[in-house]
Amino acid sequence: MTTTITPFENFLNQHDEEEWSATLTTLLRSIHEIDRNATQIWFSFYPLSLFHALNEAEDPKKLAQQLLIQGKYYLRDQVDSSHMFLYGHRYWPEVKSALQKHAAGFSLSDGASLSDQILAVAEKVAGDGKRDPSLVVGITAVGFMTIQQVGLTAFSQPGKMLIDQQHARRTPDQILRERARDDSQGFFGFLKTIDKKWTVTHDENDDAAKYRMNHNQDLAWGAAEDRSRNWVEIDPRRSEGPIPVECRSASCGTCWVGVLGGAEKLSDVAAREGKKIKEFGYIETTEPKPLIRLACQSQAHGAVSIVIPPWNGVFGKYLNSLREESRKPGSQAATST
Repeated sequence: MTTTITPFENFLNQHDEEEWSATLTTLLRSIHEIDRNATQIWFSFYPLSLFHALNEAEDPKKLAQQLLIQGKYYLRDQVDSSHMFLYGHRYWPEVKSALQKHAAGFSLSDGASLSDQILAVAEKVAGDGKRDPSLVVGITAVGFMTIQQVGLTAFSQPGKMLIDQQHARRTPDQILRERARDDSQGFFGFLKTIDKKWTVTHDENDDAAKYRMNHNQDLAWGAAEDRSRNWVEIDPRRSEGPIPVECRSASCGTCWVGVLGGAEKLSDVAAREGKKIKEFGYIETTEPKPLIRLACQSQAHGAVSIVIPPWNGVFGKYLNSLREESRKPGSQAATST
């Protein structure tokens, strides 16, 4: 059985990760502060380059084993749930519907860039629902990328908003205030040094998804003391609390997290973390306090809000080898450019 590729899917498939990165940079100024970090984190969680590598492999399962990938790494298995940590998830059903209509009426002759199309769909959704467009841009960009990775047919099931109404009613300002708030240390808290305690929130849509940790303790050690749930039952990778962890020495990449709020309250990236996080393939940056961190290397000196990826792996070197191969004279990629 063959599947017909629509003109819109063909258009999306012309955009590689570098072009998407440029598009995201263009869009960031139009994304509300509540979702600016979250959108960038989502694109780090579901990199197009890894999708292509698995999609083009002769044996994807064997490649996943080779790259030590664990957990739910295919976007097709979590179309409605991958972005629950975005505020814009509240508008996912409307975004899905608008994107399907956009795809059905798409024509290459329109000549609009990828960023312009994302903004146009976001404006339509916001206008129909009388909402701030900046709250919809991030989740709309997620929708475009989701179609590119899963295809329009798989995408076209009715959208589901998966958070409860209590959390759905929270305003961006309420959430931003909570992210910025540090724990009170009591009446004489200003005198405390090493015995300060900070709260780490690992799911903003679950009031119980928090744990307390010591000042300057790393995020992974703090999480290991949280025995509030059967974490392994929730996710086999979570053998010690809510954050998956194995080595505690930045060697495995298991404990990577996205930092929604409070990145400035974490220790700077040290040389080993910076080197290894690139090898894993999670992020390429020289920033001292990036949005993607290894929990076992990140000491907190304040309350933070994080999001835990549903998978982990070691694929950076492999992807770099593919890029180097594609640049060699005579390679298919080099010939086509």
